[in-house]
Amino acid sequence: MSVAALHRDSKSGTLHLHLDCCRVDNEGKTNDVHDVHIRAMKAAEIINARHGWEQPQEVREMRQQDIAEFCEYTLQKMDSFDIDRYFDMLRMRGYEVNPRYDTTNCKLVGYTIGKNASVFKASAIGRKFMVSQLEATWKKMHPKPTQVKMRPASPSVSPARPARHVAQTTKPTQSNSKPLPVATKTAFNVNVSGEMKRIYIPNTVKDIFLNEVQVPDSDMTASREDISHVGMLLFLDMIDAATTVSESCGGGGSAPSSGWGKDDDEDERERARRCLQMAHAMCKPPQKRRSFHR
Repeated sequence: MSVAALHRDSKSGTLHLHLDCCRVDNEGKTNDVHDVHIRAMKAAEIINARHGWEQPQEVREMRQQDIAEFCEYTLQKMDSFDIDRYFDMLRMRGYEVNPRYDTTNCKLVGYTIGKNASVFKASAIGRKFMVSQLEATWKKMHPKPTQVKMRPASPSVSPARPARHVAQTTKPTQSNSKPLPVATKTAFNVNVSGEMKRIYIPNTVKDIFLNEVQVPDSDMTASREDISHVGMLLFLDMIDAATTVSESCGGGGSAPSSGWGKDDDEDERERARRCLQMAHAMCKPPQKRRSFHR
């Protein structure tokens, strides 16, 4: 709403305009815009709590934890430290990585990592993932075996004594130490109809779902992560959940037919690739049918 007044200056006689504006709502009342962005966030939190939806802060913290876990997993898988390879492996996972350089554009001083609207600085993910600490973190995960040098014993001379026969008895050696359990599966969080489900994938096939995903050129909605999750759910025989996830990301492919499952003589890795191939088909957008008009 605005009010304008046109008049002449009292001394020079020059025409000038006075304009008074304010925002009003649909009922004609003045709308207070003080800290409007903070009030909008609080209103969104109230609506989320009323419907039982996840709060944006909770979703952001969950994504931050997922990124931290994958950064640590990436460093553990690297045989030698190479920060460019580290960035490439994060991008293959579907994350957006943006390095930051100094004013000379020569020295790397930091980077951000995220996906969609959730973008974090490396320091927010964890101090050990900062550029200045990244190589030291990798070295802690790959310690070199230490070599202990034995000092040669100085020879000593003792008077000879008559030898005495001693019966030797052998005792079975028992080791009380138990081997540490080795993780055989990796946990993943999958969003199914707004509910986060935690699934466990064998490490023998995990890399197939992470590295062999390809997003179709015609698909503008499904991401590498969506297709990967659909393939994992199919691998675990969670057909309904896989169908729900594929439809939520714009997929229009049909669900697997009856009899879907593991063959008796099928290798786990081959089955993982078959599930991933079906996930690609399920996440494709539905084809528009042409209709003929007169």
